Amino acid sequence: MKKRERLLWIGIVCILLIITTASGLNNWILAGDSNKAYEQLRLFNEIFNLLRTEYYDEEKVTPENLVPGAIDGMIETLDDPHTSYLTKEIFNELQTDTRGEFGGLGIVIGKRDEWITVISPIDDTPAARKGIRSGDKIIAINGETTEGFSTMDAVRLLRGKVGTSVTITILRESESDPFDVTIVRGIIKLETVKSKIVDEHIGYIRISQFSEPTAEALAEHIDELNEQGMDAMIIDLRNNPGGLLSSVIDISDMFLTKGTIVSTKGRDRAQNQTFHAKKSVLVPDTPLIVLVNEGSASASEIFAGAVRDNDRGMIVGEQTFGKGSVQTVRELPDGSGIRITTALYYTPSGVSIHKVGIEPDEIVKDIELTTEELEVIEKLEDEEIIEKFVLEHPEFKDSFDDRAFKGLMKEIERESMEIRPVILRRLIRNELERNDIPSLIDLDYDIQLKHAVDMMNSMAVLTRRGS
Repeated sequence: MKKRERLLWIGIVCILLIITTASGLNNWILAGDSNKAYEQLRLFNEIFNLLRTEYYDEEKVTPENLVPGAIDGMIETLDDPHTSYLTKEIFNELQTDTRGEFGGLGIVIGKRDEWITVISPIDDTPAARKGIRSGDKIIAINGETTEGFSTMDAVRLLRGKVGTSVTITILRESESDPFDVTIVRGIIKLETVKSKIVDEHIGYIRISQFSEPTAEALAEHIDELNEQGMDAMIIDLRNNPGGLLSSVIDISDMFLTKGTIVSTKGRDRAQNQTFHAKKSVLVPDTPLIVLVNEGSASASEIFAGAVRDNDRGMIVGEQTFGKGSVQTVRELPDGSGIRITTALYYTPSGVSIHKVGIEPDEIVKDIELTTEELEVIEKLEDEEIIEKFVLEHPEFKDSFDDRAFKGLMKEIERESMEIRPVILRRLIRNELERNDIPSLIDLDYDIQLKHAVDMMNSMAVLTRRGS
């Protein structure tokens, strides 16, 4: 056997040994596929050797360049933005997401239509305060196009030292032209559950993420709301990107006395599971509305699907994101990793939400800022108009002054700027709360929550009449 051919087969055997050893799967070459697998691996090895020995730029054809490139290409053929190879640096960066506090903008991103896309802004963060919305496509970061970027490529550029700024170019479906937004990075703290009594009887609970301690925190909030006389409940999952499957199952089980919560189906039989509600529930019959929007993804969609399909409550808001797949992260021997989509989620009625989402029982559109309004807001900030107004009218913190507000509207109009009153009221509220903890609810601005509250009050009136 010629030396070149012998080396070729040694290379093929080495690749097979690496694959079977790293994965621990002795049946990697499936029955009937062995000849095709050897043939393709031989072709791969031939191209690898030709590039290593004949490509003109020797620095570009090192194994350190070619092998990760080959891995990326292999994963790219899956056309699945949720499956990706994680270098050592990226794998370590990924661990930051689980610590509960990090420096950044406050957005959860993924890939959709080949572009980096905002799944959801996180509450009370720089991105949320700048008006970044679910579905916004980030087509450039600091002037560098994100075309072809992986999610982690974008994360590395978006994160940085607290107090520094980054400019992202946004393409929004409702706008004809892209626009730039400059955001100052901050510390992102994740408090997953907040609550408040509305109209003295409705328990409003905001869940921003399904993390490990969320179920316990939710139970504590429900106990506190019960002590305050709660007889109806609104669970707000807007811009909740998901989280742990175990967390959303535990939380769904608090509301359901029986029935299926969710099922998963994958290639591996171990991924085929069905999760059922138990009899021990925390709130078995309290009237329930779940608020969702296009930033509600993954675990949020599981909860909404379980509530709807088991006739436990109503879903109000906008179509959810449609992220219904299960990812498994494996650490590789060299300290890098791989994230693989291993299964899909199915609602109790057997419907996959992946790339589809959940349509609410009642659709209520949120207020959306136009490009012109964003420009006005930026000008108002540059000229400190809202800041000066709040300093001159501190009484706004306690009560709304209609006369002063109309005076501000006229001042803005004289500057040839146009902005809707409801948005201006929100800007004033933001300025008043700049150094305080932001209000959990704002029924003047939040039309989706206002609609849900009105629905609950109407149902309460009908219940009283019926009794």
